[in-house]
Amino acid sequence: MINKHIKYSVDSEGIAVVTWDVADSPVNIMNESTMAEFFLTINQAITDDAVKGIVIASAKKDFIAGGDLKWFLNYDKSKKECFDMLMQTNTYLRKMETCGKPVVAAINGLALGGGCEIALACHHRIMSTHSKSYIGLVECSVGLFPGAGGTQRFLRMLGPQKTVQYITQSKKLTAEPALKDGLVDEICSPDDDIVMLAKNWIRTKGTSMQPWDNKKFKVPGTPMGVGQISGVTEFFSVSNAMAYKTTHGNLPHIKNVLSAIYYGAACHIDKALEVEASYFVDTLFSKETKNIIRASFIFINDAARGKSKPKGYDRVSFKKIGVIGAGMMGAGIAYVNAKAGIDVVLKDVSVAKAESGKDYIKIQEQKKLQNGYTTEDKTDALLQKVKTSASNTDLASCDLIIEAVFENEKLKNTITVETEKVINETVIYASNTSTIPITQLAKSSSRPDKFIGLHFFSPVEKMQLVEVIVGKETSEKTLAAAMDYVIAIGKVPIIVNDGRGFFTSRVFGKFINEGITMLTEGVPPAVIENVARKIGMPVGPLAISDEINLKLMLAIMSEDPNLTPHEINLRQTLVTIIETHGRTGKKEGRGLYDYPKGEKKSIWKEWSKIYPPQASYDEEEVGKRLLFAMVIDAYKCLDSGVLQEPKDADVGSILGLGFPIHTGGVMSYIDYVGAKEFALYSAKLDSKYGARFKLPESLKERIKNAGNNRVFYEN
Repeated sequence: MINKHIKYSVDSEGIAVVTWDVADSPVNIMNESTMAEFFLTINQAITDDAVKGIVIASAKKDFIAGGDLKWFLNYDKSKKECFDMLMQTNTYLRKMETCGKPVVAAINGLALGGGCEIALACHHRIMSTHSKSYIGLVECSVGLFPGAGGTQRFLRMLGPQKTVQYITQSKKLTAEPALKDGLVDEICSPDDDIVMLAKNWIRTKGTSMQPWDNKKFKVPGTPMGVGQISGVTEFFSVSNAMAYKTTHGNLPHIKNVLSAIYYGAACHIDKALEVEASYFVDTLFSKETKNIIRASFIFINDAARGKSKPKGYDRVSFKKIGVIGAGMMGAGIAYVNAKAGIDVVLKDVSVAKAESGKDYIKIQEQKKLQNGYTTEDKTDALLQKVKTSASNTDLASCDLIIEAVFENEKLKNTITVETEKVINETVIYASNTSTIPITQLAKSSSRPDKFIGLHFFSPVEKMQLVEVIVGKETSEKTLAAAMDYVIAIGKVPIIVNDGRGFFTSRVFGKFINEGITMLTEGVPPAVIENVARKIGMPVGPLAISDEINLKLMLAIMSEDPNLTPHEINLRQTLVTIIETHGRTGKKEGRGLYDYPKGEKKSIWKEWSKIYPPQASYDEEEVGKRLLFAMVIDAYKCLDSGVLQEPKDADVGSILGLGFPIHTGGVMSYIDYVGAKEFALYSAKLDSKYGARFKLPESLKERIKNAGNNRVFYEN
């Protein structure tokens, strides 16, 4: 047998080494061809009487990175065929477990997802202590859950509580914690010959029975043994309740994995594997899972690798950047640059103000230090990369300038002129503005071809997205270099063409506007906020309005010359709320919510007197208004050229707006609802609430041409 992906050898002592080395791939990935070859090779070792033991190893820097998610996304066979495929996989792994020969996993790097499941089916696991070695079942992070026995073997090794926690949170463990939990049996130095250690275990101690194949085996945490789950029923009930509270039933993979663990606990391992496979099939065939795989794995990963970067430009690196403005945003930008190993000049009007920005970085690092995520030496080295300043001359040696001051056009223009006097003519100048058009700001620049927008999101150290905003005169070379920069600091870039509010600020404004509009119509504010969370938004529109500040929102609207009639009315509503009722936002402790000191915030009780509640309201309509307002405006961004591709809208909406990931993002949402249903419901909202819900003619045409197919993506 000639193997393409799996190498096979047997030494003089009868120990077979099955080595993963997937051709034409930087990592070992599991798909139809690699798994078929793996099982044929394992079967060869099992059926060869001369073989006394088996080592599963890797020729790459990692063990097995997991399943091929593109294959799952494009899976086009029936549910029965999918179930049969899973059970065939389980049959082979069970054959490996019960073959009577000791099998060892030599985990030299990542063993994630399906790679972890293969390791779990071995009788002994040795793991390298290399800092980049992790083991874990991480499928829930992409809308799936383990389908090759992972839920059931984890359950029998860790008990139900840790199993639920680790799997639903996609927890990855390094070698020491994995050893402590019993997921691995032995750890070794990265310098050790891990295959030789595995062979030595086979020679000296090798056993060939899994604990769960002992008739007296009891699932940990289930004191009555297999067939009973007494003592943990309450735990599962609470887990289900907590899962629903968090997901509102929008994520079928979470509900299904809890069911697989619960019902599997009461069965022998072989029946439990059938239970898992059945729930896995239901999950894979759900539209939510396909959306999550497409958005989170394919689109976001492609964006993070810079797939949209203009072609033909060499990669540009940056050694030192200047950040102007040491507020929370500027400090956050300085922080992520220092973490990426880039030197930073953090400048403000005084050294004291610049130091306050550096203090923000110190506070974040102190939190990490207290939680054991860094060391004092690393923190000290990071802080040394940030130089505070009040002088423009300190910016002269920077490779890139990022202006991050208040949203005031006059102030930004003044800073541009002053800074360009000292920096090299080749240096890119970026503004972190969230609303003011880059072309407009670039008018104050003497080199508009090197002027670009880099819109970060707060808090910068946590938010992945950066909008790279192209002005009318921004050169392609500048854009390519800006993309290199964003990727170098570990952020995810999307390219956005110029326009007021760009993409995210503009579209998110529609969500906020609709929430405040419904408040004035008499929809109870608690309903607006709760429905927003129920549909999958991380926070309600009224709470986020207070965070932004109503006065700032009014100022931004007042600068926009192209407000719609609905927005003009809303602007007057904000004037009334601010001037008549004295409600401005969280900062002042008086916004759409009340913020009593030392107490939990609560919606201001007087709203019911100012805007009398409706006698009845439709919760579905409340949710659809919030989402449709964003989706329709996002399409207008695509239609007008603000965005280049639908996937940019999906990536931007998920990472920048917190748009519900189970829908796939703002463009995928149309197909999530169903294109024809989306058009009909939009028409209903248009007739009832106004033209903001009217679909552009080009979208109507797309929906018509799609027929019964998807509008934007095939799968």
